[in-house]
Amino acid sequence: MASAVTNGSAIDVAGLVAQLMQLERRPLVALQKREQAIQSRLSAYGRVQGALASLESALSRLRQPSAFSSTKATVSGAAVTATSSSSAAVGRYSVAVTQLARSQSFASAPVASASTDIGAGTVTVRNAAGTVVATLQIGDAGIGTLTELRDELNAAGVGVRASLVNDGGQVRLVLNATATGTANAFTVEVGAGVSLSFTQTQAAQNAQFSVNGLALSSASNTVSDALEGVTLNLAQVGTAEVAVEIAPDAVKETVANFVKAYNDVENLIDELTKYDPGTKTAAVLNGESTLRRIQAQLRALVAATKTAAAGEYARLSEVGIEVQRDGTLRLDDTKFTNAVSADAAKVARLFTTTSTVASEQGFAVRLRTQVQELLAPQGPLDARQEGLRSSIRALDAQQERLEARLAVIERRLTEQYSKLDALLASRQQQSLALGNALAGLSSGQQAK
Repeated sequence: MASAVTNGSAIDVAGLVAQLMQLERRPLVALQKREQAIQSRLSAYGRVQGALASLESALSRLRQPSAFSSTKATVSGAAVTATSSSSAAVGRYSVAVTQLARSQSFASAPVASASTDIGAGTVTVRNAAGTVVATLQIGDAGIGTLTELRDELNAAGVGVRASLVNDGGQVRLVLNATATGTANAFTVEVGAGVSLSFTQTQAAQNAQFSVNGLALSSASNTVSDALEGVTLNLAQVGTAEVAVEIAPDAVKETVANFVKAYNDVENLIDELTKYDPGTKTAAVLNGESTLRRIQAQLRALVAATKTAAAGEYARLSEVGIEVQRDGTLRLDDTKFTNAVSADAAKVARLFTTTSTVASEQGFAVRLRTQVQELLAPQGPLDARQEGLRSSIRALDAQQERLEARLAVIERRLTEQYSKLDALLASRQQQSLALGNALAGLSSGQQAK
């Protein structure tokens, strides 16, 4: 208190008001904690929404018949290599290559160096049809050189690549067609004034080959139109056997992605709704019926029996996708691979069948529809999140009104205690003055 008096104040107004306002703010703090809790629930629902979106993406792929027609091409023999896509027909093909496609090449007569003067004039390039595609003028600077001709031809961009080659201390200009096949052949004509000649070193030719005895020709050694969905790369003259088969591993990967996405949703819901009786701790969405309904709907679908014709698969467990005790799915690799290898189309129908009757729909089709409904605007997730956002808006409004009220209270308290402080300070000054006066009287009496 002595320091307050020294500073001209009888009481610590700011400190006292701060302590009183701390009590007054308790309702505001409670509102803020409520809002934080609701915001946590809203964020948790956002995580669920993201997990369901990933599941929907996996199901979108799984519901396509092409997901079950991934193939692989296996080649025996060195004549070709091959790759296949999902559009390839399963089968075995005998390929015989009798001639590879080649590009045309010319070489000039040798000259002393790349900068040797070969004169001035025109060099004309024609395509396989005899049409002029480039007329090059060299020697404009006084002398023409192989370097100049090379650069002009490459800049023309007519499907011919020019390069300089050393030949026993001399230099030649070599011209190569950039593509194989007779349709990409060319000729080169040297005009008067240019002292240079060209000789064909390799003729253009098409590839000649057969598939299962059918004779075929191609301008390129990469052939993508002989077998639908299969690209053959002709490597050398000879024979090869190409086997196109369903690729179970590629199909299994698509199904495994679905299983993972489904389990991510299942595990996330469990994590967000769990309750630990030992610590008496509840997760952020414990007690949220919306999540439990979503979980129950998904579990019912993966455990359902599809209406199917005799001999068709009707349950996921029949192809190795089994529901575990905790609600998650487990993929039996061996069982699934065997099912795909035996009849991939039959497995595909279990997932991809479309129908106006829900029970006849493939599992991927039906599950995707359900997930889309869950994620749809005004769907259960959207409705619950909007309810939480509405609660936050209401709490914000309450806090705003309470903040305004608290500001009034703080001003009133500051004014009241400031007046009290001034009054106490005045009384202290009066008391001090009276004490000094009495002390003076006492001293005077003692002096007499």
